Amino acid sequence: MTDPRDTPVAPEIAPKVASETPPEIAPGVRELDHTADVGIAVTASEPTELFRRAALGMARLMREEGGSGRSAERVVELPADSLDLLLVSWLAELLYLDEVEGFVFEDAAFVQLGDGGLKATVVGRIEAEIPERQLKGVTYHGLLLEPDAGGWQARVIFDI
Repeated sequence: MTDPRDTPVAPEIAPKVASETPPEIAPGVRELDHTADVGIAVTASEPTELFRRAALGMARLMREEGGSGRSAERVVELPADSLDLLLVSWLAELLYLDEVEGFVFEDAAFVQLGDGGLKATVVGRIEAEIPERQLKGVTYHGLLLEPDAGGWQARVIFDI
């Protein structure tokens, strides 16, 4: 008879040991290992900071911090029925801006963020260089956005 503790746990659901916790790629953002994809785990004290950190984490997955591109600003307005779907739309819009214009997210000032939608002024830079890691899209697989004891947490998986 085999010991059930000898059965391997799928990497997606395997618990992380404290010594295995990956370093932050941006404040409050850690890269997640995921089979054939990549993800981020984000923590913040409030939803606006969580959305800002998630966008910064996505930018860090694709490009190094800093850069020589010229400064740019965009206004992003998105409707949504829920915060988790709004997070996906937010990141998808920023990914689109990177793909089409080379616009790299650096910061955002939110005018509105809630179940009704999002409106923000986004500050970044235009880079001519192709990202080191290209993301194809933001997925709904494993999507998580919820309050926790210290504020808010989110998990987002990206197609690569």
